[in-house]
Amino acid sequence: MSDFQKFLDEALKNININPTDYEEVFEEYDLFEEIRTQIIKARNDLDITQKELALKAGLTQANVSKIEKGISHPTIETLLKLANGLGKRLVVRIEDPEGVSDYD
Repeated sequence: MSDFQKFLDEALKNININPTDYEEVFEEYDLFEEIRTQIIKARNDLDITQKELALKAGLTQANVSKIEKGISHPTIETLLKLANGLGKRLVVRIEDPEGVSDYD
């Protein structure tokens, strides 16, 4: 065995990688809670009701209510409709668990 291989073997013994570290970060993050919060905030900022948003988005008021309550998880198509109804643009990004995007 080479000295370099011995060095690597010794160095790797000191590295402790715990795969649950990343799982814990993702478990704490609730994407649909963030979506609900953003929809409610944007709707309130516009001072419109769920019914008004539903009309603008081409959805039913019941659908908007279920999304805002967390009863229903919206599809990308529904999110696009909601964003359009709010006069917003839908943006989807994949970020590191720490919230730092590679695409900024």
